[in-house]
Amino acid sequence: MKLTAAIAILSLGLSAVSTPASAALIRGGNNGNDNGQGSGNNGNNGNNGNNGNNGNNGNNEPDGDGVDTSVTPPTAVNDHSPPLPPIDEEDLDPAVDTRATAELLGLSLDDAKLLMEQQEEFSALVAEMETDNLFLQAEMPLEPNGEFVVKYKNGNVPPKRQQGIDNFKSKNKQAEVKTVASKLSLKDAEGRGERLMKKLEQKSFTNVSYSIDGDALELLAKDVPRYGPERQRQGQMKQILDLTIDDPDAEDLTLVLTEFEEEDPTQPLHTYGGRKISGGGYQCTTAFSVMHSSGATGVATAAHCQGMNWYDAIGEADYRTYWQKQHAGSYGDLEWHRTYHTDRAEYYARPSTRWPVRSIASGISKGQVVCGYSRMQGERDCDYVHKTSVSVQYSGWPRMYSLVAMKGMMMVGGDSGGPWSYYDKAFGVVSGGMVICDSSFLGIQWDCYWRDTWSRASLMGPALGVQVLTQ
Repeated sequence: MKLTAAIAILSLGLSAVSTPASAALIRGGNNGNDNGQGSGNNGNNGNNGNNGNNGNNGNNEPDGDGVDTSVTPPTAVNDHSPPLPPIDEEDLDPAVDTRATAELLGLSLDDAKLLMEQQEEFSALVAEMETDNLFLQAEMPLEPNGEFVVKYKNGNVPPKRQQGIDNFKSKNKQAEVKTVASKLSLKDAEGRGERLMKKLEQKSFTNVSYSIDGDALELLAKDVPRYGPERQRQGQMKQILDLTIDDPDAEDLTLVLTEFEEEDPTQPLHTYGGRKISGGGYQCTTAFSVMHSSGATGVATAAHCQGMNWYDAIGEADYRTYWQKQHAGSYGDLEWHRTYHTDRAEYYARPSTRWPVRSIASGISKGQVVCGYSRMQGERDCDYVHKTSVSVQYSGWPRMYSLVAMKGMMMVGGDSGGPWSYYDKAFGVVSGGMVICDSSFLGIQWDCYWRDTWSRASLMGPALGVQVLTQ
């Protein structure tokens, strides 16, 4: 979704350009308006996450284990598994996402299948690389046997990872794997983003966020009047961020400012996964069934979906959910609820189609194909990863980190909390959208678009103490 309001883009070494401008997804249940606001008490917010109480649900979680013991549960667990309504045989076909990938990328079905096999294999390698201190980023091609890229600080690839690369190349002889020596590690890049965001906040900029692409950093913020678009552009980014031209933090840096009067440049979008969950006049979507380390089960959604406590069931009456814990911080935008029903390792991938969950994605690369289900539109579609490390700040919420941004945006209000997946693999939980700009023609032309953002399903453990249920 391309932006339609004016924004200013500032980049050291580049002239600033005014270009058309650009959002977490909750849907108002009564009037259908997207206002990016939920209801309830946000609790104590901070960079390490929000584990506060949810005022609307009236639940408490005093001991920090993520399981609320204060509510009176139903007298028995309901073993409900309503039969699915009639569906097309095509919907049961695991190749549905492969066909969507072929259409997205303009590939034959055989080429799309080969690409996804290579991406799956490379993703397992990236999952191991993400634990390395010097790792920065991995990239995947959008066609089979293309160029796979691994970026490590100073090119220092650990021997055990190099062995993994060699094994991948041996199996995929026509593919190329390129190792790039970066200046930064992911830890370095995120540290730089944090430093510069704090500088902007100290000068009263709001909705401050960032996205990382290799050594490049794009900062996004809502402008303040004294730094309005009417000012002189020369040197202004250095002035705003208190940087010298030779400051390492100034390298490959872009600052995107939306006008003060415009809408926020980052916005949230408001038992099986993929169903409606509602409360307080708003609605969101569930992602996947989860299990807590205590053995308790439930469903996951987005943390900014405040006040949600009713699950929209099929084949039976809707029933209440019991909020347990939320995390809005280091590991993204996540929360979970108990249902006291039988929670199955399946999710709705389409309005009348449940698919199994058999694995959880971990390593995420730029260019990796992932599919999302927009419950509000009744549509499933695929896209590819644009940025693997994004931080956003929605109005009234602490900053959220470790999000993934897609190339485009297909989610709408009410889709927050829903599933991102690839057939039977759980990838993430819908958070919202943010503006990310791309430069072209030597950085002179800028295109700014809304991008879908989501929290990684693999981070539910450290965030909430739960894990996606798998078969």
